[in-house]
Amino acid sequence: MNQLIQYKYNHNHIERVIWIDEKYQVCYLVNIFDDTLPNKRLISDIEEMITNKHIEFIQTDPWANLHIDSHISKKSLALQEQAWKVINKLLSNGVENLLISKKRNELIHELSTEIELSKKTILKYLKRYWKRGMTKTALLPDFQNCGGRGKDKSDSTVKRGRPRKFVGTQGVNIDEETKNVFRIAKRRFYEKKNNVTLRFAYEQMIKEFYKKELKECPELLPTYKQFVYWLRKEQDDRKTIILKNGKRHFDLNYRPLLSSATSEVQFPLEKVQIDSTVADVFLVSEFNRNWIIGRPILYFCKDVWSRMIVGIHVSLDGPNFEQARIALMNMVENKKEYCKRYDIEIEEADWPTSHLPACLVADRAELLSNASNILTEELNIKIENSAPYRGDFKSIVEQHFRLLNIQVKPLLPGAVHSDFQKRGAKDYRLAGKLTLKEFTQIVIKCVLYYNNHHVIDQYVRDKDLIQSGIEAVPIKLWNWGIQNRAGKLRTISKDLMMLHLLPRATATVTGKGIKFKNIYYGSTLALKEQWFVKARLNGSWKVDITYDPREMDFIYIRGIHKNSFERCFLLDHQHRYRSTSICDVDYLHQYEKMKKTEHKQEELTGKIQLLEDIEEIVKKAEKQAKKEVVEISKSSRLKGIKRNRKFEKEMLLQERDLKDRTNGNKENSLDPDLLLIKKFQKKGLKGTDE
Repeated sequence: MNQLIQYKYNHNHIERVIWIDEKYQVCYLVNIFDDTLPNKRLISDIEEMITNKHIEFIQTDPWANLHIDSHISKKSLALQEQAWKVINKLLSNGVENLLISKKRNELIHELSTEIELSKKTILKYLKRYWKRGMTKTALLPDFQNCGGRGKDKSDSTVKRGRPRKFVGTQGVNIDEETKNVFRIAKRRFYEKKNNVTLRFAYEQMIKEFYKKELKECPELLPTYKQFVYWLRKEQDDRKTIILKNGKRHFDLNYRPLLSSATSEVQFPLEKVQIDSTVADVFLVSEFNRNWIIGRPILYFCKDVWSRMIVGIHVSLDGPNFEQARIALMNMVENKKEYCKRYDIEIEEADWPTSHLPACLVADRAELLSNASNILTEELNIKIENSAPYRGDFKSIVEQHFRLLNIQVKPLLPGAVHSDFQKRGAKDYRLAGKLTLKEFTQIVIKCVLYYNNHHVIDQYVRDKDLIQSGIEAVPIKLWNWGIQNRAGKLRTISKDLMMLHLLPRATATVTGKGIKFKNIYYGSTLALKEQWFVKARLNGSWKVDITYDPREMDFIYIRGIHKNSFERCFLLDHQHRYRSTSICDVDYLHQYEKMKKTEHKQEELTGKIQLLEDIEEIVKKAEKQAKKEVVEISKSSRLKGIKRNRKFEKEMLLQERDLKDRTNGNKENSLDPDLLLIKKFQKKGLKGTDE
C-alpha cells in the first residue's frame, strides 16, 4: 500500500498502489502525474514485470510535502480541512466502492447533494488524495507555486489592512517589536489561573508599555482588535487552557479522545503495542567510564499478532512522546542498517520489519498529547490509549520486559536487584561498567534471539497455523502471516519518516560551522553558498533542523529543499562526538560545566596570590632602585640603552657559564672587567675608556 512504481521505459510514468484485493488477486494503481482515475492490475502481472525488471520501486515521493507547519497559511489549512472532511465521508463508505466507477459516481452524487459541493470538486479532492499519498497532507493546495516566492518585496510606510472608519485616525502597522510586546502582555496578564479577559490584558499592556503614546499620540496605539488577532493567530490553545484553568480541567473537557474499542487481530501489523520501562542496570558514560550516568529507559514496539519485536529504543530520557517516536522511527527503518550502527552484522531476513502499523496501543503517558496527532493525521495510524493503571491492556509488551530481565539481568555489571538501597546491601551503582551503546548492543542481541528462536509458550495457534505446521516462533509467524493473511505492508519514504518521527530543533549558522548543542557541523550546500563567510560578515542566523538523538554524527536542515533534507556532517575537530548519543553529549557538557564551576574558586585564589607576588616583587625593585640609581639627566640615561643592553647580555652569558662550572660565589667569579663595567653602570657613569 502506497508503494510507488516507476516504469523504466517512461521515467515520467509513476503509479501509486492505493488498494490490494487478495480475494481476486488484483490491485489498483493510479498515475500520480496525470488526471486519470485508478486502474486495475493483476498482481501476477506486476510480479512478472518486477521479475523482468520492467518496473522498479522508488523511495522518493515527488508529492512528499516537507514544508514546515508554521509556513503553511491559514487559508491553505482551511481548504485542506474542508477537503479532509469530504474525503472522510467518502472513505466511510469503503475504499472498494470508490474504485468501481458506477458506485463511485453514485456516492459522489449523494455527497454533492448533502453538502452542496460540486461533483467536480469532490472528484478533484479524491484524485488528489489518491495521487499524493493518501494522507491529510496530500490535500494541501499548491499555493507555494503561486506568486513571487523568494523575491524581495518593496517596503512601504503605508498603513496595511482595512482603512479606519473615522477621518484623522492613522493607525499603526504591527511589526515584530509590537508582536513581542503582545506576547509579553499575554504571558503576564492573560495566561493566569485567575479568570481574566483579553480586554483586561489589553488595558494592562497599554498601561505598562504605551503610557507615553497614550498621552501624546493615541491614534498610533495598537488597537484591541489587532491585539486579539495576533494573540489568536499565535495561540497554543492547549497551553493557554492549562495555564488559565489547570491541566485537570483541560483533560476533562478538551483533551483529544483518541481511544477506541479493541478489535480482533487477524494479521501482522494490524496492531502494535508500545511501552517503556526503566532498565534495572546502571550505565557509565561513553566519554569516561568513571562517570555513572544512571539507568536507561527501554522502549519496545511489539506486533500483537506475530509477537515480533518490530522496534526498539534505548535512551536516558522519557517516557514522553519525543522518545516514543524514536522507537516508532526504528519500527519503520531498515534493521540491517540500524544494527550496523552498533557493529552488529545481520541479514534483512533476520529482522524483516520496516513498515507502519495500522493501529498503535500505548500508555497515556507517551501518546496522549496533541503532538501525537501527527500519527493519526499524517501517517494514518489509529491510536488506542490504555486506561490508567491497566498494564494488562498491553500485556504482550509488558511481558517482554520481564522476559528480558530473566535472560540478561544476572549477567550485567551494575544490575539492580530487589535489595537495592536497603541497609547493608551492595551499592549497585558503583558496579556499572556498560555504556549506553554497549547496553543497546545487548538489547539488540536479545531481540534477535527472541524474534528468531524464542518459542511462545501461551500462543494459541489457529487452525490455519496448525495445518501449515507453523511453530509459535515470532519470525515464522510473521513470515506466514505476511504471505497468507494480509500482505498489506505500508511503506513510507525516508524523508517523510524523518520529518514526522525525528525530533525537531533550531541550529545556528556561525562562522565556525552550524552549531547545535555546542557541536559544529558542515554541509555541502553551506560550503557552496558560503554560509560561514556570510555569518562572519553579517552575523549568525537560525535554521530549522531534524536530528537523530541516537547518533549525533549528522543533523538535517529542513525547509531548504522541497522533497529532501540538507544533510550536515560533523566537522573534523568535533570527532569526540562521533557515534555518541545526545544523552552522552548532554552529560559531557553538564560535567564540564560543573568542573569549570568547581575550579572558579581555586582559580580566583591563585589569581589573588599572583597579584600579591607581583606587587611584592615591584616593591622590592622600587626600593632597590632608590638606593642604586644616580641622579643624572634623562638624555644621558636614554643614550646608553643600546650599550647597556649589550653589556647586560654579556654578563648574563658569563654568569650562566660560571654557574655551569662552579657553585661558588658568582660575583667573585666574574671577569674583573665585567665587574668594573657593572659597577660603573650602577653609578650611572658614561664612557667606555675607563
